[in-house]
Amino acid sequence: PGLRGVGKTTILAQLFLNHYQEVDQQRMLYISLDEVVNVLGSSLKDVLTAYERILGESFEKLTKPLFIFIDEAQYDPKWASVLKSVYDRTNKVFVVCSGSSAVSLQTNPDVIRRSIFQKLFPTSFTEFLMIRDGKFPIKDLKKNLKEAIFNADSAKDAYEKLKKLEQSVISAWSSIDRHYIDEYLKIGTLPFAIRMKDEVRVYQTISLLLDKVINQDVQSLGRFDTKTLVHIKRVLFLLAESDVVSVQKLSTTLETSVNTISNILEVLEQAELLIRIMPYGSNSKKVRKPSRYQFMSSAMRSAFLSVAGNEQIFIGQKGRLMEDIVAMTLHREFVASSRGALNHDSSKGGADFILTIAEKSIIPIEVGVGEKLGTQVRNTMKKVHSAKYGIVICNNELALLEDSNIIKVPLDYFLLI
Repeated sequence: PGLRGVGKTTILAQLFLNHYQEVDQQRMLYISLDEVVNVLGSSLKDVLTAYERILGESFEKLTKPLFIFIDEAQYDPKWASVLKSVYDRTNKVFVVCSGSSAVSLQTNPDVIRRSIFQKLFPTSFTEFLMIRDGKFPIKDLKKNLKEAIFNADSAKDAYEKLKKLEQSVISAWSSIDRHYIDEYLKIGTLPFAIRMKDEVRVYQTISLLLDKVINQDVQSLGRFDTKTLVHIKRVLFLLAESDVVSVQKLSTTLETSVNTISNILEVLEQAELLIRIMPYGSNSKKVRKPSRYQFMSSAMRSAFLSVAGNEQIFIGQKGRLMEDIVAMTLHREFVASSRGALNHDSSKGGADFILTIAEKSIIPIEVGVGEKLGTQVRNTMKKVHSAKYGIVICNNELALLEDSNIIKVPLDYFLLI
């Protein structure tokens, strides 16, 4: 599962084609349920029944393995029960599914017990470089940077570890165009957009993609009427201009109920358009204080901001786009794999994020694209005494603020994770 546009169909097709020559071709089947349901007016059950006839044997009597690749699984509401029936009949069928609607994919008990979920995320900066220019990352650099930044004993320890990686980072950037950073922030987190180049076309495609999420993925849940569906894009537009917005404020602005806004935000999180970051602290604080919402793909926020059509808008919002990148990276590396939790400091002037790794290492993080002094991290560390050390991700040089137990990590380092 994953956000629409992150390349699930491409990867599924590559898997199919890579193994097509290795296996008896009749024993491999690729199904696009989007076409099966919307073009042919049929179903997964009908396709598999026809496939049994083509094979000349039922699934129960299989002696050799079959490989079935199913794209856009969520288009057939009965896809999970159909696959359960197949698994009950034979152990000779291996199925790979893709689907954009994380909700229908992950909340189906028929499938959860028998499946391995591999979530796909928007592209990292190094993946962006691979797609754009065919440039591959330096071996083990990502792993070593991640270890140095997030698994140190103190800011000083992190600084010393990063110093040892300095030449590798310089080497990596020696062949990277600096303008790629802005390109990545604007459109580079969605693979289909990377080779389009034309920003206007990219944003038009993203708008169509969002319409598909709202009118198909979200509508299929049956939780909202048509009038409420209209509010969803407006909620995203308001969030594009401000990360922390109270449910009450959104409710007032859009003239709809608090309950409706809460449901919209929940669905947008499940559809993986948004990352919800709750306030750090007790359970009561998490309920009372507003959550922070980052876009899973900075290109989504950029598309909403592009409505103004002004380059100054991008410059002014560049920091927010970088916060999306940092949130997505931390979510991918720690939260999605259940290795950590991501929160924010709800008090004024506090850290953008508070990362808790393995329930023990607490690291306040401040993000910016200009010069940063680390004031936000300092403010948070005064209250969160158990913090291991603080991190400032910024345009500054690699620096250690030893008296404050804070390390300044340049964007050059962080983007290579």
